[in-house]
Amino acid sequence: MAALVRAVGRALLGRAAPLLGAERGVSGGGGARLGPVRPGLPVPLSSPLAGLTRPRRIKEPPKPKQVDRWTEKRALFGVYDNVGILGGFQVHPRSLIAGPKWLRGWRGNELQRCIRKKQMVGDRMFVDDYHKLTKRIRYLYRRFNRTGKHR
Repeated sequence: MAALVRAVGRALLGRAAPLLGAERGVSGGGGARLGPVRPGLPVPLSSPLAGLTRPRRIKEPPKPKQVDRWTEKRALFGVYDNVGILGGFQVHPRSLIAGPKWLRGWRGNELQRCIRKKQMVGDRMFVDDYHKLTKRIRYLYRRFNRTGKHR
């Protein structure tokens, strides 16, 4: 069946007819046609009836990324791995972490982090910051109780 359609398309178009530029127009059946058209024929060359194969798109392999091997994160990876061995297990790596007191060696979501901050340093915060933190806790509390897999 496909061979018959292809043969009819070739007969209609004629192989040696010259190609013209893409024909565009509003009156020609609803917008621009896709591809060059030969004069006097209703079938554009991009049609499957034309019997022409479509060009295959060949994907190129991605170019290798330039990676900086000496970023701070990569350079200091595993620095504290030997603390337990060399220090006689007297110092926990958690005590070597720099950062806010309420976050050192602790994991949790944003709501838990805000509640922990309010408990530990809430009495020493500025009024505006304390108010913003309280508002954030209220918002997150509502959000976490209404949506998500943690309900």
